[in-house]
Amino acid sequence: MVGTDSLVIVAALVGLVGFFYSNLGLGGGQLYVPIMDLLFVSLVMKEIVPLSLCFAFVTMASATYSHSRKGLVDFKLGSFLAAGGLVGVVIGVLFTTTVDERMVKFGFAALLLVVATKMLHDMYRKEQRSNTSAKPDSSRRVAGVCVSVLTGFLVGSFGIGGGVVSVPLIIYVFRFETRKAIGTSALVGAILTPAAFAAYALREGVTIHYDLALTLTPIIFIMALVGSAWGLQKLKTKMVKTIFTGGMYLAAAEMVYSLLAS
Repeated sequence: MVGTDSLVIVAALVGLVGFFYSNLGLGGGQLYVPIMDLLFVSLVMKEIVPLSLCFAFVTMASATYSHSRKGLVDFKLGSFLAAGGLVGVVIGVLFTTTVDERMVKFGFAALLLVVATKMLHDMYRKEQRSNTSAKPDSSRRVAGVCVSVLTGFLVGSFGIGGGVVSVPLIIYVFRFETRKAIGTSALVGAILTPAAFAAYALREGVTIHYDLALTLTPIIFIMALVGSAWGLQKLKTKMVKTIFTGGMYLAAAEMVYSLLAS
């Protein structure tokens, strides 16, 4: 179903995404999905999303490992947020496997545009935030549960790692500094992505392309592990965000084109 040329190009592109996205606390699904939608023309969204979940899992797991070695993962908070996200995962899987394909693509394109614009706003605004961690009181826990359910929905419906929601949540609500928020978000994604994949595998009418998953996932795992370790030492978070914000706008354009062409 997938040509060798397309497979090689996808392998190169998703490996590059994994290398850089492991530094942002993002699973990379924002770009994995559009890349496969463009080049794996025989696959539909409910076949692409489980593949993206495999890729997002190894990206997030690699980032969790690299950040934890530096003491930049809060395992207690990450586990708490992931528990709430499991509810959203189930809702997200039901959404993608039951609604029209065009609706899923429209929702994904809208998500990309909103997230890319939010990232630009956060990068270039002048005001500074406090980096002092806040004690998770009851109001913060309630906010955390609500947003973690949304995170789970995005993971289950669009095959992303959920960092687009969980990183800002951890920074703004729990007042973590950016790198620790990224590491903790990676833990959340590493828990939710395999749960979402299992939900797709158990869902009737969904085809899981294990051959593609087994071919591409190890490439992304190696690239993400190397990228996250290198990035913690050498790479400025703002630079990576700038590059991939542009990438998300391009990915949104690809999704819109796919909608118009279908």
